[in-house]
Amino acid sequence: SDAPLPHEHFPIPHFGNIDLLAMLALWLATLVLPAEAQSMMAAGLSGCSSSISFFNTEVPKPNAKQVLVEVKASSVNHLDLLWKVLQPEATWKAACAFWHVSGALPKILGMDVAGKVMAVGSEVTRFHPGDEIWAFNAAAAVYDGKTLGGLAGHTWAPYVALSEEEVGLKPKTMNFTEAGSLPLVALTSLQALKLAGAPWTGSTVLILGGTSGTGHVAVQIAKALGAARVIATASASNRDFVLALGADRVIDYHTEDWWDPSVLLDTSVDAVYDTVLQPGTGDRAFRKLREHGKFVSLCQGIPFCGAPMPSLSSRLQRPSLFAASLRCTAGSCASSENLDQLRALADKGKLRGHVQAAMPLNRIQDAVDMLMKSHGILGKIAITVSDDEPVVV
Repeated sequence: SDAPLPHEHFPIPHFGNIDLLAMLALWLATLVLPAEAQSMMAAGLSGCSSSISFFNTEVPKPNAKQVLVEVKASSVNHLDLLWKVLQPEATWKAACAFWHVSGALPKILGMDVAGKVMAVGSEVTRFHPGDEIWAFNAAAAVYDGKTLGGLAGHTWAPYVALSEEEVGLKPKTMNFTEAGSLPLVALTSLQALKLAGAPWTGSTVLILGGTSGTGHVAVQIAKALGAARVIATASASNRDFVLALGADRVIDYHTEDWWDPSVLLDTSVDAVYDTVLQPGTGDRAFRKLREHGKFVSLCQGIPFCGAPMPSLSSRLQRPSLFAASLRCTAGSCASSENLDQLRALADKGKLRGHVQAAMPLNRIQDAVDMLMKSHGILGKIAITVSDDEPVVV
């Protein structure tokens, strides 16, 4: 990862009487990656198992609308656990078999990235080499360079090529490790809260799961976007953590049921954002919502969303209410514009990412196991790709 990469603004040397085409050919030759940078070690899936492996692959070459980024940090997300996300199991087996026969394996995983721009395509206008950026490589979830529906963001590697439209300048208040942990969850929660009515004036917002990756940023974003009162569910042991994020009240889900009218009055909140995805949540949320209130839930699977949406009966009884499920995709959710909005919040001190653990890329399997086995992670697990980024275990 320390190998130099090309700068797109190399000066064309003077070669006396050599004609322009020859000069151009010589100049283009200087843009070829050094031999030691032609390949890189990346992490992902080599076959149809849940084990992460390492493999050599080519350093990506950005097209006209892409930027080449040296990855400093990434993270692990549930979207990276393809064997869990692609449900039922037959879907996972069929998808992996297709990837195998179509030459889409090995597959570099990882969706989040923070790093430095090394080179830009000929049509890129917003970024330059040296820029510090962050991104969620959502476009690669649709087409990963090998197959449609590839679901591989390619950021668990020293370098990644990204569409200019999905890249933003990194917040100045964050190091690469913190910034690399946030794009997917922060973009998702920003879009979810917009669907739930943000920005608000004087509204009460209920966030289910206030300590998760999406939940801990949602508490902060909801406050920043005008919620007068934010209520979040969490365990009693994490109450102070959630209050420090900006929540006004924490409901201990071990001892209290948020849907119980004695805990939270019916028709008392304006928006409910669900990051926990328990069965029946949609119907319960509809009882808590005021007229014209909004319920938004995350999806938990592909190709079937699996969000616990309100029943037809609940919808008919409360026709003024709104309900939606969300999967953050390129365009309306994962975009430079939304990243810039998040950067503005961060640089104003209204958004931070909590990194419970930061592990080097060579320990990516440990990070994946931690995400799969631990129910009590606060915030995110970050992956450091550059040696100069801090490691916390």
